[in-house]
Amino acid sequence: MDFLKNYDELTVSEKKVLRYVIDNTKAVPYMNINQLADVNFVSKTVIINLCQKLGFSGFKELKFTINNSIREELVSEELNEDKVIKKLEKSIEKTLSLVIDETIDGSVDSILQAKNIFIMARGTSKPVGYYLEHLLFSMGLHCFFIDDYNLSESFTRLVTEDDVVILFSLSGQTKKILETARVLNVKGAKMISITSFQSNKLSDYSDYSLYCHTDNFDTKKDDSISRIGFFLLVDLLIESIKQKLSNNHII
Repeated sequence: MDFLKNYDELTVSEKKVLRYVIDNTKAVPYMNINQLADVNFVSKTVIINLCQKLGFSGFKELKFTINNSIREELVSEELNEDKVIKKLEKSIEKTLSLVIDETIDGSVDSILQAKNIFIMARGTSKPVGYYLEHLLFSMGLHCFFIDDYNLSESFTRLVTEDDVVILFSLSGQTKKILETARVLNVKGAKMISITSFQSNKLSDYSDYSLYCHTDNFDTKKDDSISRIGFFLLVDLLIESIKQKLSNNHII
C-alpha cells in the first residue's frame, strides 16, 4: 500500500491521522471511524477526506485493504519460512548422501587409537570445534581445541604420529590450517579434514576426508554461511564412536 502518494496534498490533521494509521496498521482494521477520530482528536470528516485522497471510497475500504495487506504479508512470511526450512532439509539430506561408511569407520578408529586428539577451526567454524571438544572430553578422550592461532606452531611441535588432528575448513583452503596440515603431513600424524564437498588442498593432505553440503564456501566474503553440515558430521562421528565403544563393552 502506498499511503504517501498524495502526502503533500493532505492537511495537517489528515497527516496526523495518516501517521497514526501507519504506526498502528494492525489495530486500525478493528477500529470504527469514531474510535479513530477520537484517538486522533479530529472529526469523522477529516478521516473520510483522508481516505478519499488516498484513493479509497471511505474508511471501510481502507480497513479492508489494510486487512488484506496484513494477510498477504503473513502468507509471504510463511512461504519464506518454508523456503528456509526446505533449504536446511536439503543441506542435511545432501550432507548425509556424501557420507562414506568406510571414511567414518576409519576416522573413528583413528580417534579411539590416538594418544591425543587435536582440533583446529577458525572464524564461524570455531563453535563446531568447541562442540566436538566438549563431546569427546565428556567421553573421556584426551582432546585439545587449538583456538589460538598463535599457538599453532607450538602445538605442531608437540604432535607425534600417535596423535590425530581434526581440521575444519569450509573451503578447505584456509591459509593457517593448510600451513598446519603441511607440517603435520611431514610429521606423520593422522589427519581428519571436514570441509565442503569440493576439490581442495586440505583433503589432499588428510588421511580421512569428511564432506558436507553447502551452497557457498567463500567465507572470506561471507563468514555467516551455515555450518549445519559440520555439526551434523560431528554428531555422526560422536554417535559412531559411542556405538563402537558400546560394542567393545568399554562403556
